[in-house]
Amino acid sequence: MRLSTQQIYLTSLNGILDSQARLHELQQQIATGRRIDTPGDDPVASSKIISLNQKLSLTSQFRENASIAESKLRVEETVLSTVEDVIQRLRQLTIQAGDGALSQEDKQAISVEVKERLEQLVGLANTRDSNDQYIFGGFQSGQEPIVKDTNGGYVYQGDEGQLYIKVAENLDVAASDSGAGLFMDVDEPLNFAASTNAANTGTLTVDDQGVLNQKAFDAFHPDGATVTFSVTGGNISYTVTRVSDGTVISGGSPSAPLSNIPYTDGDSIEFEGMQLAFSGNPADGDTIDIVSQTPAKLDIFSALEQFAVALDSAGATSPFGYSEAVADMLISLDNALDNVLDTQVAVGGRLNVIDDALANNDNLDQIGRQVLSDLQDLDYADALSKLSLQQFVLEATQRTFVQVTNLSLFNFLR
Repeated sequence: MRLSTQQIYLTSLNGILDSQARLHELQQQIATGRRIDTPGDDPVASSKIISLNQKLSLTSQFRENASIAESKLRVEETVLSTVEDVIQRLRQLTIQAGDGALSQEDKQAISVEVKERLEQLVGLANTRDSNDQYIFGGFQSGQEPIVKDTNGGYVYQGDEGQLYIKVAENLDVAASDSGAGLFMDVDEPLNFAASTNAANTGTLTVDDQGVLNQKAFDAFHPDGATVTFSVTGGNISYTVTRVSDGTVISGGSPSAPLSNIPYTDGDSIEFEGMQLAFSGNPADGDTIDIVSQTPAKLDIFSALEQFAVALDSAGATSPFGYSEAVADMLISLDNALDNVLDTQVAVGGRLNVIDDALANNDNLDQIGRQVLSDLQDLDYADALSKLSLQQFVLEATQRTFVQVTNLSLFNFLR
């Protein structure tokens, strides 16, 4: 086989260029600290690296989301704790207002603080977070949730939406709570309405009424009662029966069946937690109908405002009415406190979930980065050894090229 001078030159030159390219590749790897710079360096590993980088980016986003959710819930947790303190103080004031020895000036002084606490509660319900968003507005977080309408009543301008934030794969956590369920949907105390029958022919009237023992009345609700009057030989008596089955109801102190009870103008009776005062001259067969009212929802702000009015006008309010206002306010505050406590428990649970998600994301991030390092990071000891070898190969190739280029017939003819 014959080799031309040109072939010898090209072969030697290609060897030098290949050695230089490999040397440059090793120098580049040492400079960057990475074994793979382009997909062509290792297609299989490059595919895994791309997938891992995507997962690491997603995990990083989950961690950022979890931090945002945690920040929002911490703000809510702090506000709810303050709301709880305010309601507890209002309970103390309400219990104090039930003291029969208080003067009207004392009750008005309590009213002043009740109004101040009411304003504080409204302010807490309208709390904004670090992004200037109202935390209890639902999806309508850009406007005040609690405002007064033109009629002076409190209205909720938000909605019942909850903001959910993804903190891990297949895990969304609620980062907010609606003020509708927290402040506006407070269970109203069960109540009743007593009125004289339209078919009565006497002058009987209901003067006062109220629930004085809520627990006893709650057990009686939703039943009703009828007070039926009898006139025999100028003597007036009455009997109280249950609407559902017509049985005679017991009441009074000590408790006894309320059957054929002698009537005196201005009488009052107490049974099933209710107290009723009536007067006038009833005719035979006249009745008073007592109906349990359908339970409803009320907002704690309006309830407090009505209670403040009751305190201010206690001197003009009937004893039954004032006592009932105090009892109803206590129940409303307890129901509102239940809402707050339930929400606090829910927020605490979500914070625990976020803590677990953050820990899991950190572990996934650490594992992912370790695998990524194994795939793409350079083994410096191995790379430096190969660099030294490649430099030796390049120098040898260059020297060989010099010697080969001198192997010409003309060199021997001189």
